[in-house]
Amino acid sequence: MGHDGGTAREGPTRGGGTSGGDNMGTRALPSRQRTRRWRRRRETHPMPLVDPALKYFIAVFETGSVNAAARRLYVAGSAVSRQLARLEKEVGAPLFERLPSGVTATPAGRAFAGFARRAIQDAEAFTEEVHQRRTTRAVITVAATIGVTHHLLPDVAAGFHAEHPEARVILHVARPTEATQMVAEGIADLGVTFNIALPAGVSIRYTQEAPLCAIVHRGHPLAGKATVSVRDLVQHPVALPSTDTTSRLLLEASAAAHQLTVEGVFECTTVDALLRFVRASSAVTLASRVTLGPSDRRALAAVPLEEKEFRQRTLQVQCRAGRELPPAAADFMDRVIDALGHRAV
Repeated sequence: MGHDGGTAREGPTRGGGTSGGDNMGTRALPSRQRTRRWRRRRETHPMPLVDPALKYFIAVFETGSVNAAARRLYVAGSAVSRQLARLEKEVGAPLFERLPSGVTATPAGRAFAGFARRAIQDAEAFTEEVHQRRTTRAVITVAATIGVTHHLLPDVAAGFHAEHPEARVILHVARPTEATQMVAEGIADLGVTFNIALPAGVSIRYTQEAPLCAIVHRGHPLAGKATVSVRDLVQHPVALPSTDTTSRLLLEASAAAHQLTVEGVFECTTVDALLRFVRASSAVTLASRVTLGPSDRRALAAVPLEEKEFRQRTLQVQCRAGRELPPAAADFMDRVIDALGHRAV
């Protein structure tokens, strides 16, 4: 992808007119004055941590069009083309292939996209950390699965807010893989998730076993048992979590291993609705004890499940590998870990 034609020419007022007076350009100033002027420009327009060409590249990569990228960035299309040409020269390979309808990334371009995104995210994360260290207006972003957003994390956030009223906590509810990806990509400071595998790209700061239990109301026939099997469970109406949760995956795997079929009478993506349904019916659902709040424990019984599949889960607190958390985020993480240590799972 080549440069656009034409070369900008500097006028005499910028480049060095030979006569004195107001037409003297920057180059004609004494060295001390040039240094002071350069410093003022640096203070007013600090050097970016990331080459702007990387943002131009990502815009083209995501839109598939130089013109669409230019509109997104509010710059001229020729400016985008020049930056891409420079990147291709530095990389030593074409990053995009021209098509009648736009552009598509080459294999080198797809590989470069990962590098560019990481560089941009690292710079943004560093800038945010510096800002948080210089101000009291901290922002902590947490990505978590639904099982810990019912009581645990809201309770921790409330305690944190009581001591740091100026701070802001943003909680994203996501699938386990999505939460981990948000942490690995620097979108979230912390991840608090149930997992059945060791994820890549993150550092696990805390982990503990989180076996699943059958959750029923206190008057339910299963409530008085020491343990229940998946065969016992399917003899009753089942309230199912969404298909992308670890509890649903483990239930279906265990049922298939025992040649059983699970047909839910109620299915929902929120823990609140599942627990409320179980309180008011003869249904059973699955959850870890850590999901239950004080009022839930008074009204509901958590009965351990016998099959080994239900003991494969762990509850993890994650942060991005190699990243030192800002003080506020580190404080919040410590509070989460402390809360987990005091809750039965």
